[in-house]
Amino acid sequence: MRLFAKECVLPLRNQKYEALIRRITENHPIRQALLTEFKNWMAGYHGEKSLDFHLSMLPDSDYLIFHNIRLQLGKYFFQIDILLLNAAFAIALEVKNRTGVYHFQKYLNQTILKNNGKDERIKNPVLQAKLQALKLKKWLKKHNCPDVPIHYLFVNSNQKATICVDPGQEQILRNICNSEGLVEKITQIASNNKIEKLDSKELRKMKRLILTNDTPEDPDLLDHFHLTKNDLPTGVQCPECNHLPMKYVYGTWVCPNCKCKSKTAHIQAINDYFLLIKPTITNSELRHFLHIDSPKSAHKILKSMNLYSTGTFKGRIYFSKKAVRSG
Repeated sequence: MRLFAKECVLPLRNQKYEALIRRITENHPIRQALLTEFKNWMAGYHGEKSLDFHLSMLPDSDYLIFHNIRLQLGKYFFQIDILLLNAAFAIALEVKNRTGVYHFQKYLNQTILKNNGKDERIKNPVLQAKLQALKLKKWLKKHNCPDVPIHYLFVNSNQKATICVDPGQEQILRNICNSEGLVEKITQIASNNKIEKLDSKELRKMKRLILTNDTPEDPDLLDHFHLTKNDLPTGVQCPECNHLPMKYVYGTWVCPNCKCKSKTAHIQAINDYFLLIKPTITNSELRHFLHIDSPKSAHKILKSMNLYSTGTFKGRIYFSKKAVRSG
């Protein structure tokens, strides 16, 4: 059985941040906030990605590993950074990748992150992991899955971060580890959960159920930053100097700034459109966004992208590949 049932890939949210950063001018009022948020989301992604090295040490035949699972429970969704599943138990991992000192206080179960002389109260990551485990248990029961013990851990993936707890709060350490101690922690849990609750057929069924119901977050960043599509510079961006826009000359994109030439620079621009504006595009919309006059040239570009489409002639609509997968 494959170890990584869902691998760690760059989340859609992060891809949208990258697209917006490409499109927003250097002096735009939201740019600094945009870059700060992007940095935080990327830190989270790199933190989860870094655990793959440690998780790969687990026996392939014993574990299924799901990265960034988001499931619906009632009206709301819950998200688990990393889910481990085997025949005897499951573990929900809450992963943090921040520098500083995590101080777990006895008072109100509060967690303070101390960094650069500043104290910031953050959500208690152990309680976050516990809550996700409880929600997963309820979700599995709702889908008539066999009952399995679900454990939870807060994993610190940042080597520059340390953890301290108040006296009397030491029991919380059972649910905390640094990334280098993760495999040992999983092994300890496994040694206390040896009775298999799932046979191979039930395990495969649960895997399909989780992957089928996984619903990645798809935020509207324009709405988040109070922007409209009119705030986005249009055109194809130069892959060498980032100049906007390039000119389309006999099937080739030419940068008026650095003279770079490209046959495929439009691909990123179209993906930016899908990520930021909407998951469909027409010939007319493409011509406006890429600064192309010829409907024939626009048709050739769209055809080269191998996009699913509906309708005919001027009414033809092309769909992003993500839209087709989620449709």
